[in-house]
Amino acid sequence: MSDPHEELITTGEVDVRWAPPEPEPLPRSGAWALTFAVLGLVMSLLVGWGFPIGIVGIILSIIALRRSWESTTVAVWALCLSILSLVYSAIWLWWAWVQGALSFV
Repeated sequence: MSDPHEELITTGEVDVRWAPPEPEPLPRSGAWALTFAVLGLVMSLLVGWGFPIGIVGIILSIIALRRSWESTTVAVWALCLSILSLVYSAIWLWWAWVQGALSFV
């Protein structure tokens, strides 16, 4: 009598009856962070009220930086562009306030 496992080894076939199931894909936030960063930057170049989009980009990029499976390069780009969008939005809002078009009172 021959062992069935020996036959599988010698023929090169793989016995996959006990293979673990495919792991579920891990959540990705780096690409979303970069998307919100670019949208926030474009919005902040046009109007000053694009800062909420930049804040979302910053939050998602920080989440992406904390995850080991995320691309660090994408997360750093997203963080830098999101911060830049906040700076541009702040400049727009400051300019509107100085011109008198924006009143907080």
